[in-house]
Amino acid sequence: MSGPPGRSTPPRSRGWIAALAAAAVAASLYLAAPALAASPRLTQAQAIQIAAADPLVAQVQAANLGAHWQAFFHRSKHQWLVVLEPLGKNEVLASVRIDDATGKLLGQHIGGGPGPPRLTASQAARLALRSGALRSWLGLYQGVSHSADLGDDRVWTISYYAGSNEIAEVRVDDTLMALQGVRTGPQVGWMLARGEPGSYGRLVNRWWLFIPLCALFVAGLMNWRRPFSLRTLDLLVLVSFGISLIFFDHANLFLATPLVYPPMIYLIARGVRVGFSHAGRGVDVGPTHALVLVALTFGLIGFRLGLNNQNSNILDVGYASVVGADRLLNRTVPYGHMPSTTSRPCGGRYGNGDPIGYIQADGHCESPVGAGDTYGPAVYLAYVPAVAAVGWSGKWDSVPAAHVAACAFDLLAIAGLFVAGWRLANARIGVLMAFAWAANPFTLYALNMNTNDALVGALLAWAMALLSIPAARGALLAAAGLAKLGPLALIPLFLSLRRRVPAIVGFVVTALALSSFVLFAHNGLRVFWDRTISYQLHRVTPMSLWTIGSYHPGWPNLHWVQQVAQVAVIVGCLLLFVLPRGPKDAAQVAALGGAALIATQAVASYWFYPYICWWLPMIVLGLLLPRGGREGSAAGPAVRYSSHPGPQEPSQSPAA
Repeated sequence: MSGPPGRSTPPRSRGWIAALAAAAVAASLYLAAPALAASPRLTQAQAIQIAAADPLVAQVQAANLGAHWQAFFHRSKHQWLVVLEPLGKNEVLASVRIDDATGKLLGQHIGGGPGPPRLTASQAARLALRSGALRSWLGLYQGVSHSADLGDDRVWTISYYAGSNEIAEVRVDDTLMALQGVRTGPQVGWMLARGEPGSYGRLVNRWWLFIPLCALFVAGLMNWRRPFSLRTLDLLVLVSFGISLIFFDHANLFLATPLVYPPMIYLIARGVRVGFSHAGRGVDVGPTHALVLVALTFGLIGFRLGLNNQNSNILDVGYASVVGADRLLNRTVPYGHMPSTTSRPCGGRYGNGDPIGYIQADGHCESPVGAGDTYGPAVYLAYVPAVAAVGWSGKWDSVPAAHVAACAFDLLAIAGLFVAGWRLANARIGVLMAFAWAANPFTLYALNMNTNDALVGALLAWAMALLSIPAARGALLAAAGLAKLGPLALIPLFLSLRRRVPAIVGFVVTALALSSFVLFAHNGLRVFWDRTISYQLHRVTPMSLWTIGSYHPGWPNLHWVQQVAQVAVIVGCLLLFVLPRGPKDAAQVAALGGAALIATQAVASYWFYPYICWWLPMIVLGLLLPRGGREGSAAGPAVRYSSHPGPQEPSQSPAA
């Protein structure tokens, strides 16, 4: 039946609607075409298999034992260039061109490489200067020199130098005679500065996932009866690190790095303000709100674990942790014994031509991670169960043990925050705290890169959960401090709490147990110092406001400012032993602890977004724990921890 009069769409209007819809579909297909075309149909292994099946090429391979394959995909031509190289020699035995769409051989060349290069070194350098970004960057320097080198993958690498420092690098495809990539400043030596899609966080970086997570985090934790309160501002600041992340994803570290510090400064100030205040604070979570948060938390847990399984990658952080655990399982101290680059490549090659592994001194083929022993002993011990359960291949592949450990740390952090909220307030507050971790986009960012940073957050969450048990809180602080060293800044704060003697005993016993393999190793303490603390103290990185100037001419020298700030932070952390005077409640301990952790990160020479995991449990507890509620109310009683020595009975804070 026809609709009511006046409701039908005129034929001409329907024609315009259809035309607009068709145009929209055509436009979307047009925009999607480059992305679809950029993805090869064949895999690298399939291209090599097709090349190896050619009779002439197979004869060459049979006559050269140990020869290995490399495969390179030319996106604009939709072709594969597959090269057969002899073992230990920089030459080409055979090369094959393959059409990606059909898998057919387009041509082959036996011996002497795939013909002479199409470009000379000077021509490749002139082609590189067509890049406006390169010309603009080189204009910041004087006396720039360059060198050009043609690699086995038929790509010229033109390196630019200011003195002895490499300041830019351009890759020019010799076959296509086209620019393949331009790197300037920190992008030359730091992969994290290159803005390569999928390298860090994978899908978490997509706006349609990141922004809803930020909105969910704020909406689930804010007070909807007072939407314009300071609590809402606190939550918005916690997700405002995403502004910096946008510029980081676009390889603009000269904006991304400075933008990290405003939210840090705000959170330090808020933590100190809460820590020095005894004002009451009600935080109510109604039954309906609690049920919604429970459902969301479990849903988010499933989503996080599924995303980790299907769309995550392994950074050097997680890979190095697995290697260290493997060393311990083989009764070897990780420090000074990480796999390194040697003169004997093995295990094949990556798509860019780099060897997958190198033969180590013990004869094993392993992927190198030379600076992977910069973490505390607790990190490598924490990965031992995962490595013992699923093993390690020796290669930097999918590294299942890193996935298992990262997921375990994530779940431990969620459970620790739930128990902390429950013990320090009530079960509904526990649900609120668990949701805070599960919904935070940066904890997911760390999980999707399989880093070890959630381990620190989990240990500190459980330290707050067991705050009333001195030996337990001391032991957990020792474990956190011997994982990433930064939490050692909380020692004065924790010593200011009541019953400090059992806390000290728990700390010392745990520290000795975790570091025993270092203490009893030959020259163990010296190697540990050189590979961890000394290494970190001398780092120059683009992810710090204090050292990024090393990569940009004209950037102000802030080294002396950093030193002044470091002294101020050290003095501030020490003063937490006596300030604020009088008893502290759990919210004060958490807020001051979170502020201290953020302050130590703010004055360091390196920072990365997963470090938010370190202090997030303490900050959310400090900002969201109820204080001074009436006994039996939703807020519950607030336990205070005396700053004076000797046991005392917990006292209730004043009514809100």
